[in-house]
This record gives sequence, C-alpha cells and structure tokens, in this order.
Amino acid sequence: MMGKISNGGSAGGCIDYVTRKKKDKPDGSPCDEWKIIDSKDVFLSGGRAEITASLQDNISMNPNVKDPVGHISLNFHALDKDKVTEEMMVEIAGKYMERMDIKDTPYILVRHFDKDYPHCHLVYSRINNFGETISDSNDYNRNKAACRSLTEEYGLHISEGKQHTNVDNLRGVEKIRYEIFNAVNDVWEDRSICDFDKFKAKLKASGVGIEYKHKRGTNEVQGLWYTRKGKRFSASKIDRRFSYSNIRKHLSENRPLHPDSKWMYADGSIVLITNFRGVKFSRQQINDYVTGKAIRVDGCKGEYSTVYLKFVPEVKVPKVFSSNPDEPKQTSTSSFAPSLSHTQQPSALEDGCCSVSGGDTETFPEFKARHPELTPKQALDAWRAKRRGKHLNGGFHM
Repeated sequence: MMGKISNGGSAGGCIDYVTRKKKDKPDGSPCDEWKIIDSKDVFLSGGRAEITASLQDNISMNPNVKDPVGHISLNFHALDKDKVTEEMMVEIAGKYMERMDIKDTPYILVRHFDKDYPHCHLVYSRINNFGETISDSNDYNRNKAACRSLTEEYGLHISEGKQHTNVDNLRGVEKIRYEIFNAVNDVWEDRSICDFDKFKAKLKASGVGIEYKHKRGTNEVQGLWYTRKGKRFSASKIDRRFSYSNIRKHLSENRPLHPDSKWMYADGSIVLITNFRGVKFSRQQINDYVTGKAIRVDGCKGEYSTVYLKFVPEVKVPKVFSSNPDEPKQTSTSSFAPSLSHTQQPSALEDGCCSVSGGDTETFPEFKARHPELTPKQALDAWRAKRRGKHLNGGFHM
C-alpha cells in the first residue's frame, strides 16, 4: 500500500477529477469507473455541486490557507486485488486518517476501477469543523509510516515505489528519468540541505541539472526542468513532490527558526511569506521581501487597500507601512497582522462556499455572520441541519 498526497486549492476541480466528470455519459450520468464508498458530513444527493459546497463550508472559515483541499490516493499492490475488499478499503482508509490526524472534517472516499490494482481517493477539507487547519507538516514521512504500518497490519504486499525500481533493467529515456528521480530523492531526504542553491549544487554533482521555467516576459519562476545526458523532463514527469514550490517549502522546513522570532531563521535570513490580507504575492514580491526590501501590496482586505510590507530586523518581525519605508521620511503605521502565521497561504477559493441548492442563495459565511453567538462548530452543525431539508433527488449515492 502506498499513499500519494496531492493537496490543492480547488474543491470543485478535485471533486470533478475523482468523480471522472470528463467521462460522464452523453446523457450526463456518471461513468462506471468510480464509486463513493464512504463519506462524512458531505451531502451526496445534490451531486458534485453539493459535495463541493460541503467542503467549501469548512474552507470558508479559514480562507487564507494554501491548498485547503486534501487529496490522497491510497494504492494497493496488484497482487492484493482479490484480498482488498471494499469493506477493507474503507476500514484501512479510516485507520489511515486517524494516523494522519485527519479528523472532524468532511470527506469522501472514492474507489476507482480504471487500473489493474485496487486504489481509492480520499478528498477532504483541511479546515476542520472547528475552523482549525489540519496540518500538512512532515506529511511525507507521516504518510510513509502510516502506509507501512497498515500494510503490515493487514498482511498486504509492499508497493515498492519508484525509489526501489531496478534502474539497470530499464533502457533509454525511461532509465534516465529514473536516474534523475533517484538523484533528486537522495537530495530531498538530506535534512542538512536547507536552501535551493545547495540543493541545485548537490544535484549537479550527481549529474543532474536544473533549468527554470519563467512566466512569459518576466523573471518569475513558474516551474522546473531536470536535465541529464541531453534529456529534459518537467518536474511533474519525475515526481510531483519535486516541483519548484514544493522543494522550496520542503527546504524551509529543514532550517531552524530564530529562537526569538518565527519570522526569521537562526542564520538571520528572512522566512518567506506568500500572501497578506487576502493578496497572493508574485514571485518578484516574494524575492524582494526575503532580501529585506519593502513590497507594495495592492487590493488588501481591511481599512487600507494599499500598504507596504517590510521585514524589520531590529525587532525581528514584518511591519506594515502606509508608504514606502525604503524612501526617505516614511513612518510605520502598524505592526504586522498578528493573525497571519508564516505557514498560512491564500486560498484560490477566497470568498467561501457555494450556495445551497433549492433556491436558497445564502452562503455559510453569511449564515455564520447572522449568528455571532455560535461557535464555528455550532454554526456549522446548524448550517448542515438547515441544508438537510434542502436535499435534491438523485445525485450520487454510496
């Protein structure tokens, strides 16, 4: 058994993928390649829109979290095809969620039938029913440990994965691709490497180069290519873990923070942030910020729509300015917003949830605003109770 984590920002896009929307029949009914085998706190009868809305309700309680939609595929060895029943798959997925601390949140578990090995997809909100974020910290190692223990507990075959592929048995381009994977994976697992230059240098020593893919007309890095022996592969063709953004995030986790500040590292360098007050930063803004420059942020939520953000080393925190502090005679207006942590990221679903089916256009954020006396959990329970009376006929059933 192996788990593959690919969290994202779009609940609707993820639901469309796991329910194979692109393969719907001409009459609009779903194809036979999938089946929902388990769910919790999700309304299935309204189809994809209601499932998406169920996740969005939770996501709306913390819209600044990057990749608020959890998506994990659980893949079993082909030799266990006759052993892994639907009931066992649900049971294993439940224990997997417990060990990954995925709880108190809406989810669906979808089995797919399009491969020669058993597998299913878990889709859930990373904002739980209390408005708290389900951590993805160290999820690679936690996922690996959970899959290993469950494989042993149920007496299943171990899916060896790419890192155990015998490269000597491969030929041509496929052999080069796996050589690149092994080299990048070795550097990835080296916890002493905490910046991209060192990451790149160690890969070069292994015979693997890196080329940057830039946004057209700018210097903003959008992706990576890995090169070896005259061949070039996009990061996704090697492994989705090895994208530019994932590598930077992974390397930052290897660096110790300053004992007096979560906004800077022990070596004095600045912790990168990628958003502020609902505005997602460009790559140029991020690069300017971590080099100590003030960055202009337009379209902020709150009293001031345009502010300047700059890390102030004397106090070891970022501060907000009404005008550019890098220019003469500028004064600070306030400290950095205390509600924003350096791990929080903007959501592609900034404004919350879908409307309730059946003609009611009120959203969960609006409902919650009308009931300030309720805790997030109480408001969510009341909202779900309200929606139970608005189910549509048809939809998806287990």
